[in-house]
Amino acid sequence: MRNLYALHAALWCGLWMVAGCAGPSARDFQMMQAALKAESAQAQRTITDLRAEMQGVQRDLGTARAAQARLEGELREAQRRVQEAQRALEAQREELVRTREERDRLAAISRELQAQLVELGRLRQQVGEAGRDQSRLQAIEQAIERQTKELAELKSAMQKLSTRAKQKPTSAGLAVPMYKDVSDQPAPSGESAESASRTVIVERGDTLWGLARKHRVRLSELIAVNDLTSDLIRPGQELLLPEP
Repeated sequence: MRNLYALHAALWCGLWMVAGCAGPSARDFQMMQAALKAESAQAQRTITDLRAEMQGVQRDLGTARAAQARLEGELREAQRRVQEAQRALEAQREELVRTREERDRLAAISRELQAQLVELGRLRQQVGEAGRDQSRLQAIEQAIERQTKELAELKSAMQKLSTRAKQKPTSAGLAVPMYKDVSDQPAPSGESAESASRTVIVERGDTLWGLARKHRVRLSELIAVNDLTSDLIRPGQELLLPEP
């Protein structure tokens, strides 16, 4: 608008200089009025263009803000997925540690079995010289046979656990074994005393294989009668013992 006023002033001065001291004529006024109208129309068009441009900028700004909000949402979703992947990876690492521990126990059993096989061979060589070693030889043979069966059962259980671990989705959390807390249960009496005698309370350091060996039951039957999905047990857990 200031430029428009300056232009009007310049036009007046120019017309006055052209007209001289006699003052502007009617034609001069008409020309000035036409020029002012043209300038006013041009100014209106400029204002309209600026308003349209401002509206376009506002629309672009709204679009940019919407895109920014969408990108922020995608970023949060990506962060959530990364956290889930990290938790799944940690669960797999813990499962791998447990599998390695079971493998170490299996290796220890195998070494013990090899040592007993060596002892069996030595006793077989001396069986003709010492008849009293016959009973010891039979006991060792029975122990080896029992441990061989237990080793086969343990291998089968390990293969099942490994297969179940591979079938788990990566987003799944750690498998938590189900067990019953018997701290609040009343002591068995009457007819329930007989069923209570076929149960065992897990203590710290106990394993399924050790309990099966201690109570002279099969590991596979011990897992089946308690509906276990893995070999994980916890102190205080109550386990049912299969019938001998």
